Amino acid sequence: MASKIKVDEITTTSETGELVIPGNVGFDGSQANSSWKLPKGTDAQRPSATGGEIRFNTSVNRLEFYNGTEWFQMGPPPFALYEDEYFAPFISYMQGVKGGWAGSGTNYQYETDASSTYIGDAQSDMYDNGNYTQVRLNGNASGDIGYSTTATSNFSGIKYAALGYSWPLVAIAVAQTDVSTTYGFSRSGDLGADGGGGSPNSVTVYSNATVAGFNPVNAWLVNKAWNQNSDPGVMHLYCTAGAPSWSSVTANGFTTTTFDSSSNNDVSQYQSTSTNCFVWTALVSNGQTVGTISQSEAQTFVNNFLASAATHFGL
Repeated sequence: MASKIKVDEITTTSETGELVIPGNVGFDGSQANSSWKLPKGTDAQRPSATGGEIRFNTSVNRLEFYNGTEWFQMGPPPFALYEDEYFAPFISYMQGVKGGWAGSGTNYQYETDASSTYIGDAQSDMYDNGNYTQVRLNGNASGDIGYSTTATSNFSGIKYAALGYSWPLVAIAVAQTDVSTTYGFSRSGDLGADGGGGSPNSVTVYSNATVAGFNPVNAWLVNKAWNQNSDPGVMHLYCTAGAPSWSSVTANGFTTTTFDSSSNNDVSQYQSTSTNCFVWTALVSNGQTVGTISQSEAQTFVNNFLASAATHFGL
């Protein structure tokens, strides 16, 4: 039977240098249900290494190993969503699960009854041709997004795609990696409320929050036509999301937040200034004569959206 030595700490006599395990001898921790605690430190604290060393890098919160020439990081990939090989699968995945994001307050299933760039009536005179959606970069707008295709498009360096011309209408955009960019979305069109749709207002849904592993998360909602005799509410939801493992920074989550005060006008604009984040927008509705969407109701949609995204990214 092998001998046992029980100690709380093993060190060298000088408490510096290295403990050396001779050839054909190894550590076996397979019977433990705990964990190994590895050396850790920042980029600046990396030790001199010869190859085969492993540590936890606290600057980026990843494992890394030295191959004899340079340090390689393991774990979730750094922010690469701008690359087609990552963006296209993300769009495809999110299109497949988008029907499960709505909850109480955002689950009115309006009809998509016109071409891929707008809604015609959407039942109950919800629009007189509205919800034209544009990507925005530094205040400039793209042409109207076509929701019927999920192919990646590009507006002045901003990649974007829609999740299909079906309820709920959603689009996602991303700027180039490691570049601070002011971008977002806008909407335009006619709501057909003719001044009888209540007073449009806006709600800060999240401000630099942590949601489903994403941080920072900033989200903003505009309540447009609502509380008419028969017409359902029309609400624009915008969100910017980053993640610690992406080294995301949001200098301003609400760089541009404007909307038309007329309930007959479908205009709103949202831009944030961020690095290594993505921005998305959704058209949501609370149903006929129900009223505005509250902060908590909008948060449910954002929570569910980001939970799906977190599953896809493995966050």
